[in-house]
Amino acid sequence: MSLADDDRLIGTRSRISAAMTGMIRERWGIAAEVDLGPPRDASFGDVSSQIALSIAGQLGLPPRDIADDMVAALREQSPSLGLAEVSVGGPGFVNLRFSDEYLEDFLGLLDARGLCGCLPDVGRGRRAMVEFVSSNPTGPLTVGHCRQAVLGDTIASLLRHVGWKVDREYYYNDSGRQIERLAHSLASRYSDIVSDGSTPFPEDGYQGGYIESWAGDLACRTRCFRWPDDAAEFASFALERAMAMIEQDLDRLGIRFDRFFRETELIPEKTERAIASMREVATPDGPLAYDDSEGKTWIRLTALDRPEDRVVRRADGRYTYRLPDIAYHLDKLQRGYDLLVDVFGSDHLDTSRDVVACVRRLAGPGEVDRKLRVVIHQFVTLMEGGRKVRMSTRAASYVTLGELIDLAGSADVTRYLFLTRRAEAHMDFDLDLARKQSDENPVYYVQYAHARISGILRNAREEGIGLPSAPGSVRGLLRHPRERELMRLLQECPFQVEAAAAALEPHRLTELMAEIASAFHGFYHSVRVLQAEEGSDTASARLLLTSATGKVLRDLLGMVRVEAPERM
Repeated sequence: MSLADDDRLIGTRSRISAAMTGMIRERWGIAAEVDLGPPRDASFGDVSSQIALSIAGQLGLPPRDIADDMVAALREQSPSLGLAEVSVGGPGFVNLRFSDEYLEDFLGLLDARGLCGCLPDVGRGRRAMVEFVSSNPTGPLTVGHCRQAVLGDTIASLLRHVGWKVDREYYYNDSGRQIERLAHSLASRYSDIVSDGSTPFPEDGYQGGYIESWAGDLACRTRCFRWPDDAAEFASFALERAMAMIEQDLDRLGIRFDRFFRETELIPEKTERAIASMREVATPDGPLAYDDSEGKTWIRLTALDRPEDRVVRRADGRYTYRLPDIAYHLDKLQRGYDLLVDVFGSDHLDTSRDVVACVRRLAGPGEVDRKLRVVIHQFVTLMEGGRKVRMSTRAASYVTLGELIDLAGSADVTRYLFLTRRAEAHMDFDLDLARKQSDENPVYYVQYAHARISGILRNAREEGIGLPSAPGSVRGLLRHPRERELMRLLQECPFQVEAAAAALEPHRLTELMAEIASAFHGFYHSVRVLQAEEGSDTASARLLLTSATGKVLRDLLGMVRVEAPERM
């Protein structure tokens, strides 16, 4: 096939949607966007649309009557749209079944280009920035941070694969009370080593063993430091070590950031500018930012439909979290990105909503709503032996990101398992499951499918069995139900990846991989691939199906940054 034929094949879905949109406009005079997706029951068809149900109220017609009219019109165009069957199901679903020729052609395209070569260029080179992790550098990253790290990194990977130019950014506080407590904790442990321990440990200090290790390193320096005279030196040393530790842990997951953005880059100019801008915003109750009699600065969040007003600057001039976050988001908007993605834990939900409400008022709702997307993930419970592993950061009783990778057995297993649940769902990370090397382990199941495919391809080369010599030479050779189901699922992949990127939901990729692996194992156990009883042409066609499946799994695993092994 030519490049134009390839592009036409990839664009078949769009042409079907456009044809249905045109029918609605011509028949009823309204504009309606038609979405196609897999039906709940594969027996209904390969793709389905509920557009008739969506527009029935607007037209004042029964959905089924609308669907009947659309199906009658679609049948006339079916051959040119790669459709073998068009029907109405249930209360008014339009169900479509692709022709075998379309699936066979798409199979050859996937084998030639790989999945990545068949993905739409949604981003068109536009710039996106994904901010994630953004943990304060007061200690090692823990299990919860690990989920966010994997989620944010995979969202960035998804966006890049559909044409966005993506920057990964980590924003952290390098000033304020938490950093003071960190510095004080270090100073106390340092004084235990170099003097008489005259610096008491703060009641709310950080007790992890890493503090003692840092103190030992600092004690090796020739200069003697004292608290609080050298508070800045203690803070600087602790920050440097904390960020190095965080970067090292993230590197184990293969995660690297394009920029680490410090809070002090905003203070005082950009934070004060944000306050000044809010003072100029009028609300029915007064300016958006106002001072009380004690000298504290508040944001009138209730005027933005938020539950309560919040202090953003204390009487002593210190900022609370919300103000630097507001200034940071204004800064991000001014940097020219076309898409901004925030990935936060559910403990940041209220803060995020307050910040977004303020930024919308300052930068304009159109600008913010068009560019800013917020992904909130739930917490993680670490399970072992059927019991919860209890964690407390302040008391230094926790499992670090690095320890989790060691307990799970590999970074691949860790990454994959964190993506098997949607971000909004609470997750139990089962260490016993992570260690299993059996079909019960989701990542093992998928990787084994890829390894099995690699083995089949090696055997084919040894036996001199090659792929079909020309496009179209598999016509009529892949008619087993398992073969068709696998082809149907493979042609769905580019559109599912596009949908996952649009929704910022990388868990859809692991669901898709599980389906493909299951379909391939079913195909493998139902028919002979290399020793096909039907003859060498059938063996070659089945080898093409096997090869294309392997390339799709390889690319999907690559999108979630997990290895696609050739042997297991």
